[in-house]
Amino acid sequence: MELRQLRYFKVIADAGSFAAGAQQLRVAQPALSRSIAKLEDEVQRSLFIRHSAGVTLTDVGRRVYEHAERVLASVRDLMDGVTAEETELSGMVKLGAPRSVLAQLVMPVAADFLRAHAGCQLDLVENSGARLKEQVLEGALDLAVLPHSIDAGMHLTPLVREKICLICRVEDRSSFGPVVAVEELLTLPLILTGYPDSLRLFLERQAPHLADRLKFRSEVNSSTSLVDLVLRGVGFGVAPCCVVAQCPTGLSYVPVEDLGVAWVIATNWQRRGLRAVQQVEAMLIESVKAQLAQGSWPTAQPPL
Repeated sequence: MELRQLRYFKVIADAGSFAAGAQQLRVAQPALSRSIAKLEDEVQRSLFIRHSAGVTLTDVGRRVYEHAERVLASVRDLMDGVTAEETELSGMVKLGAPRSVLAQLVMPVAADFLRAHAGCQLDLVENSGARLKEQVLEGALDLAVLPHSIDAGMHLTPLVREKICLICRVEDRSSFGPVVAVEELLTLPLILTGYPDSLRLFLERQAPHLADRLKFRSEVNSSTSLVDLVLRGVGFGVAPCCVVAQCPTGLSYVPVEDLGVAWVIATNWQRRGLRAVQQVEAMLIESVKAQLAQGSWPTAQPPL
């Protein structure tokens, strides 16, 4: 019996299917099935009940699962003890994020990490959420801050929730109340980020009854362009509130009622055990907690 077999077994049991387990582990499903078949042959018992919706544990499987948890936890404790002897972090971390969240969160954390850990290299990648997700799955990035999506191929850590806002010039803010209803957007020329992180598609999914009547003046491929057009007075942006942090002078915002985005840290499964990666993730989480306590992230709330 190998540790790899126990790890595969536990991931499949947690995921509830071989297909989902294969995605999480980034292992071909036939190879995963062979590994579990070998484990079942070694214990001479069936560990899973196969059915159309996936798999569930047999009675023997539940007992093996309990032992596997203890064995894998012991191995983690051993490795933690070994790495704890290292007094200085080392290695390279590749962190990605969309531009919309860079100024509010990622750049301050990156600067603090580089100041605190002279033996580490931190590479930053700015891209669309869709492309960053692909890069985490491919292993080109260790982790990325992304809008939440269901994807079994990555480890997702909830980070923060914030409102989708109407982004406007300071002089236009008095035209609106404390919040705007989605219906109020019908009267406004709208500027949105387009493919592949389309706020237009987001609005069409959230308010399908209004989709045909919204006035889309421009779709841009970056929040920087959105901010520039809003400041030039040609329309109103619709974006996560953290976009305002890129250009606080001259911009204001109004939360859109019932529209929000949840940000998560997406981490490549194979890179989660690296101390430097864990440290970056921990610093992102602590930064969000500090901003929530200080009220310095407009409309932000703790993750659910």
